[in-house]
Amino acid sequence: MARRPRPQRGVALLMVVVSIAILAAVAAEFAYRSRVDLEMAVNQRDALRAEYLAKSSLGLARMLLMFQKQLDRTTAALPSLGGGTAPINIQIWRLAKVDCLMLQALLPQAQGRNPKFSIDRTDLVDATGRINYGGFAGCFDARIEDEQEKLNVNALVGLQTGTAQGAVQGLYSLISDKRFDFVFDREDANKVKATAADTLLAIKDWADDDDILTALQVNTLGIVTLQNGFSDEASLYNRYSPRYRPKNGWFDSLGELYLVYGVTDRFMAAFGDRLTVYPDPNAPLNVNSNDPVVLGLVLRLMADPNKPDPRLADPVFLDALVQKILAAKAMLPTGMTVQDFLTIVQTAGVAVNPQIAQRATATGAASSFLGDKSDTYRIVAVGQAGDVERKVTAVIRLHDPQQDGLGRVMYWRAD
Repeated sequence: MARRPRPQRGVALLMVVVSIAILAAVAAEFAYRSRVDLEMAVNQRDALRAEYLAKSSLGLARMLLMFQKQLDRTTAALPSLGGGTAPINIQIWRLAKVDCLMLQALLPQAQGRNPKFSIDRTDLVDATGRINYGGFAGCFDARIEDEQEKLNVNALVGLQTGTAQGAVQGLYSLISDKRFDFVFDREDANKVKATAADTLLAIKDWADDDDILTALQVNTLGIVTLQNGFSDEASLYNRYSPRYRPKNGWFDSLGELYLVYGVTDRFMAAFGDRLTVYPDPNAPLNVNSNDPVVLGLVLRLMADPNKPDPRLADPVFLDALVQKILAAKAMLPTGMTVQDFLTIVQTAGVAVNPQIAQRATATGAASSFLGDKSDTYRIVAVGQAGDVERKVTAVIRLHDPQQDGLGRVMYWRAD
């Protein structure tokens, strides 16, 4: 009897197909992970390159500021707006731009032999405008800001000096401006709703060395004075979780303001760019600010308190006077001196404090809290390599270039 043939079920073929599918999935996963690891390594490499490009541009900016301080120490004089002469005040840090475009003007861009150095050079600038640094192309940029064109909150502590009184008056005028009422119209995350005056007093109490809550008084002429009150300043923070006490010491960074009663994200968004903690508390406020709000505060500080000008309370007149100052700055080949600033204000018919006018004529500085030169600068340096960008922010105080070198680092942050 003949045997019946067995059915062909294809088990072996099925096993082969499944094995191939599994191996393909493993191979694809391995290739994917290898690609991810490669991209991560490239990203880390470019991040390191970008960080050091940022640090390099930071060093170039510090060198530029060193030259600026040497220029500030010269005794040369130039004609002023009011006639006569005034000390030279060329701000080369505003005129010079520290970035890749600066290097493009210095580096040769033609291929071939460089006869000066007798070496073969390739094109040092690629099609995207980045500089070729051997094995990679990158770019950098450094932005310099004058910290003394901002209001120093640490100056609130020394109430016996003109600088402190100017800081009190300026900060009160800034945060109590009707344009910023929206900053204080709601509670924060801790269910705290503070007024502008409450916040100003809390900032002062955070930095002073006592435990007594400060009281504020405003006279009929709008002059603000701070006096010791009777309450415990730490009571403001009892509703916070966890509770803490005021520092009773100077602010070390601008971010420390977030710990102060009444300071919120809205407060910092409105005023953060106009505040500082890094200059010497006795350093004068620089009149060369380009911020219209700060210039308006300077105008109020210079006005004669015994002959208040009602026009300074008119936003239309104040804005027109600020625009005049900005236009004069744009036309001057050098930075504006205090005497130039004073001339524009007096030409507009605004009565200036006699003590300020006399001091400006004698020394070139309007008062102990107004000046036209600075020692402290913020540098925001950005480096780019590949698709990665890194930022380094530093605050440099450069008082004497012969002793300080490239300046003392007051703040440093790498992002």
